[in-house]
Amino acid sequence: MKYLSRVFWLAIGCTFLFPLYWMITMSLKSKSEAYNNQFGIPYSWDWINYSEALSKYHFFVYFENSLIYTIGTIAITLTTGSMLAYCLSRMQWRFNSAALLYVSLGLIVPIEVVLIPLFQLIKWLHLKDSYWGLILPYSGFAIASCVLMLFAFLRSLPKELEEAACIDGTNVYQTFFRIIFPIVTPALMTQCVLLFMRIWNEFPLAFIIASKDQFRPLTVGLLSFFVSVGVSDWGLIGATMVLSSLPMIIVYMIGNEKIENALTAGAILK
Repeated sequence: MKYLSRVFWLAIGCTFLFPLYWMITMSLKSKSEAYNNQFGIPYSWDWINYSEALSKYHFFVYFENSLIYTIGTIAITLTTGSMLAYCLSRMQWRFNSAALLYVSLGLIVPIEVVLIPLFQLIKWLHLKDSYWGLILPYSGFAIASCVLMLFAFLRSLPKELEEAACIDGTNVYQTFFRIIFPIVTPALMTQCVLLFMRIWNEFPLAFIIASKDQFRPLTVGLLSFFVSVGVSDWGLIGATMVLSSLPMIIVYMIGNEKIENALTAGAILK
């Protein structure tokens, strides 16, 4: 039974890894070999697809745009989300519970549901085809999960931290940035990795808002490249997919332990 279980999970793991294997091997095949040897290992590694992808595909423009959207969203979400989570978890005020419930509702509203009114609002604010046109909606949708996760971490901290800081003469902002903020840094780093993967892969909103080529992120730029190339050169398409996926794969390999800790945090926090 134990042997069958291992075989089963190995087969499941292979199904997840196969698209990555296909993408990498396809990027190293010539145009003719991509049709004759679709799933096998390349007979000879053809690296010219990568140089052609970098020359024909505006990789660095799309990469820079994706980086701006991701870093901008992470900075705004973590700054505002951590301060709001601190306010909700450590302070007692009249509408505390109602505010927490309102923030929690943000988890059940997908982007696709509010796409049309959000597009009208961004157009009315003259933010369409600008970096803020995507950074602000991304931050708004990400802040709910950020607040709720940090709320759980901050709630587990002892009250004596603020009491000791108050005795030393610090105000609420000094207490937050000098005492609390360093303590919740591991949770912030976990949120940073999760936000990076979420924003880097986002497509529907970016496709609607960033219509000009100079503001397109990698996901939308990749679609435009596929449309222009067609299905005649799968090696070139594979190389562009590898280049576009490489930053996210690197971030996941660095932060996968933090993601696993975040997924199990609710089971160990008291």
